[in-house]
Amino acid sequence: MNRATSAVAIGQSAQSKADWQLAASRWQQAIALMEQVPSSSPNQAQAKTKAQEYKQHLASAQRRATGSIVPASAAIAAAPALPAGLAAQIPIQRRQGGTPVVAVTLRATTGSQTFPMLFDTGATGTLITAEMAQAVGVTVVGETQARIADGSVVTLPVGLVNAVELGGLRREQVVVAIGGSYGLLGQDIYGEYGIAIGSHMIHLHQ
Repeated sequence: MNRATSAVAIGQSAQSKADWQLAASRWQQAIALMEQVPSSSPNQAQAKTKAQEYKQHLASAQRRATGSIVPASAAIAAAPALPAGLAAQIPIQRRQGGTPVVAVTLRATTGSQTFPMLFDTGATGTLITAEMAQAVGVTVVGETQARIADGSVVTLPVGLVNAVELGGLRREQVVVAIGGSYGLLGQDIYGEYGIAIGSHMIHLHQ
């Protein structure tokens, strides 16, 4: 699990092909460790399942290392064409404490589902609830420390979401923290874009 957590951490900050090659190496090491679990071990079934999951993450890291993966900012094929210079148009469902709430589709190992999430421009990372993670089968790959509203630091599980989609924007292999009572969409999803928040719509500009 330490190797898997290392691979996720590297992938989260990866900016070059060399970074993705290192992440792929960590996934390979994690797979090797899972495959070494003896058949007599009570953890053998879980190790086999984890090995299969890690192989999927390895394939993704290898594609990124060779530059053959579809860019994370690419719109899904079925989405209508957006005006030039616009990366996404995200309808605002309502506001909670002044923060927009938007519909976000999460895709993971057991399927996909759309959830309301806070579009919080002050958050660096994305947070989903335990119920959201369970609903789509998010793979837990480690843990992280986060500072909450009262200033204290808590330890939260870290999971890997296959894809996050909203308003024509798609991000793949997204590392998320799991906890809290409401999903929160952070800068790791949309931080590279210019943001214009209107009364009923959020526009992300290239």
